[in-house]
Amino acid sequence: MEPKHKRRVRYKGTHPKKYNEKYKELNPELYPETIEKVIKKGSTPVGMHLSIMVDEILEFLNIQEGQIGLDCTLGYGGHTLKMLECLNHTGHMYALDIDPIESVKTKERLLNKGYGEDILTIKNCNFKDIDLVSNEAGLFDFVLADLGVSSMQIDNPERGFSYKKEGPLDLRLNPQKGIPAFIKLQELNKNQLEQLFIENSDEPYAKEIAKNIDSYLKSGQLISTTTQLYKIIEKSLSFIPIKERKES
Repeated sequence: MEPKHKRRVRYKGTHPKKYNEKYKELNPELYPETIEKVIKKGSTPVGMHLSIMVDEILEFLNIQEGQIGLDCTLGYGGHTLKMLECLNHTGHMYALDIDPIESVKTKERLLNKGYGEDILTIKNCNFKDIDLVSNEAGLFDFVLADLGVSSMQIDNPERGFSYKKEGPLDLRLNPQKGIPAFIKLQELNKNQLEQLFIENSDEPYAKEIAKNIDSYLKSGQLISTTTQLYKIIEKSLSFIPIKERKES
């Protein structure tokens, strides 16, 4: 007997509310018409990432068949795919990504386009370890370092990168290592929090935000979600006129 077609999970109402039920956002490449419509509006479809300056990058790198290349941040794989196309199934492409969740999805996405381990090696590591990769792969003919997080990481509330929708205050690109942000907050005192905001984001109101967070935690309450932290920061900046807050 042929296996029955597996239907997608049903949800209440006309549209799914939970991110893990949003089938189009979990697998955007399966819905090209929706992707095209969103891109035409000037937006990035939820669940995917649009690579920037692709033509300019390829022109600058001038990739030749048979070369060895490195993409320091694999992400959704947009840049990597275009560089693989330039190699035309010759040479080899290495790609790094510290995110074990998205890199697995991207590996499968590129494999479905015909780029397997014979031409592409994906390593789950930080780009700071490029020297270790080079020790194994040898010298690279070209390197692309488009550093930063990707849209699909921010879009997923379960990753804890955005307050657009409530999610656990995590902030780890690799949730298998380290500790989530809400635990880290409990370990830092007011001065350490202030220094953290200054060093990592040049926050001009680091002192006010750190003071409010510290007071909240000392009252015995946890800051465990992104929206909780957002509300505390919003309260910390309430002395700033709304117009100035929107412009900053």
